[in-house]
Amino acid sequence: MVLLARPNGTLYGDYTDFLLFLPDITMAAAILAWRISQQQWKGAALQMGPAFVWLPLAGLTLTGWFSILNSVDRALSFYHAVRLGVLFLFYLYVVNEKPSAFEIGAAIAVQGVIQAMVAVPQSILQRSIGLQIFGEHVLDPQQAGISIVTDGVHRFLRAYGLTDHPNILGGCLAFGLVFLLGMILKSDGKWLLKAGVPFILMSVALLLTFSRAAWLAFFAGAGLIAGGEARLRRGKNLKPVIWLTLAATIVVFPFAAINKEYLGARLNVGSSFEQIPAERQSADGRAFLNEAANHIFVKHPLAGIGLGASPVAMKNEYPVFPTDYQPPHLTLLVAAMETGIFGATFYFLLLTLPWLALMRRKDLWTNPNLIGAAGLLLAVTVVGFFDYYTWLSMPGRMWQWLAWGLFAAAMETSQ
Repeated sequence: MVLLARPNGTLYGDYTDFLLFLPDITMAAAILAWRISQQQWKGAALQMGPAFVWLPLAGLTLTGWFSILNSVDRALSFYHAVRLGVLFLFYLYVVNEKPSAFEIGAAIAVQGVIQAMVAVPQSILQRSIGLQIFGEHVLDPQQAGISIVTDGVHRFLRAYGLTDHPNILGGCLAFGLVFLLGMILKSDGKWLLKAGVPFILMSVALLLTFSRAAWLAFFAGAGLIAGGEARLRRGKNLKPVIWLTLAATIVVFPFAAINKEYLGARLNVGSSFEQIPAERQSADGRAFLNEAANHIFVKHPLAGIGLGASPVAMKNEYPVFPTDYQPPHLTLLVAAMETGIFGATFYFLLLTLPWLALMRRKDLWTNPNLIGAAGLLLAVTVVGFFDYYTWLSMPGRMWQWLAWGLFAAAMETSQ
């Protein structure tokens, strides 16, 4: 829902408008219910999680608020600072309540199936399927501004589902798949059928998003979980994964075969990154965005240009722009640009300290909950090297803060 429209020339409206999402409401309700229950059990101390997680996370939240003072759009930065404050409470909720993998997995499976049931028909029909009342965009691969993949001649619509962009859908599906895989492994295969069917449907939808970052994130997170489980249990629990992989491959393969030219274009088969103009323009556009963001950061290294205001700053700095105004596709660079060197430092610590803790203490790898949380955290981190939605957008932020919360909660149970 648009709470306040704030048009700014050619900028994409969602970058500047004040929006309210359904997950905002449900998240706030969960946090409120948790705090009420905490008041009833006043003897329970508030758990913060490991200091190497909550301290930089609190620092990042505070620098977001301080960035308002130097923001190029103070109202917008205030809006995003409020969001970061709520997300910090969400992190505390996850650390203290420690929701079970099966509770979270059931929600992920429902969400994933809903998105897949929309995304797959979109790809097959090459158009939207008339669910605009539920947030589906009007999709036409021939229309400018619609995300497509091309073999150099034909334009092929990438699956959106009910999200704003195929990359966001792909990332959310990849994160969900990694989580479901960890849940199946931890249940000794008992959830193979219940979680396996959603896993297969979500795998097809993930393929049809043509999101390379999401593909890489899934394989990285799944590889960490499967490798950790194999090492922990000497491979005896990998049989469900083998069956799941086989079933998913059988279902996904026809979709991959039919679209092999477009898959090849996304994977640089036949030097497509150089031969196909759309792929070359995509790479050049991202390089230019990173260069422009670095230039703006150098001009505002201490306080940044304001939380959530990077597209506005791009427009102010470059009245003539060769691509759409948007944040750079690297979350660490966006954090530096928006919150300055201090915010970037806190964010860098959040990206690195969990892995340093795991490398220093090999005994932590005996905790299957921690292995699953680490796999999810790795998947989210990988996406952050190629896109910005885990920093800026509502669904991406929810996954990022959930991953930090689950990792912190698992670390506490391992002490």
